[in-house]
Amino acid sequence: MSGINFIDTIVVRSTGKGTHTIKESLKSMNWAGESFKKSQEGKLGKISGLKIQSAKGTSKIELGKMYKTSIPKVDGMYISVNRGTGLLKL
Repeated sequence: MSGINFIDTIVVRSTGKGTHTIKESLKSMNWAGESFKKSQEGKLGKISGLKIQSAKGTSKIELGKMYKTSIPKVDGMYISVNRGTGLLKL
């Protein structure tokens, strides 16, 4: 059995009206998980003094003082399978 190495994949994009193409290698995707959370915290650190509206616009919260959430571990948790009739332990 053979697989595809997506790291070496070349992505071709067309720009404008399709008259110009750009060839580039595939970049790592950073949209979920622990690496995404770390990158977002870095961006939040730069603008931590910014205030946002909350509670229907009646109060303001500073971004640096907001609660930090953690990503829960799913080891040992159950999920429902088979139209909700069975359980599967992760």
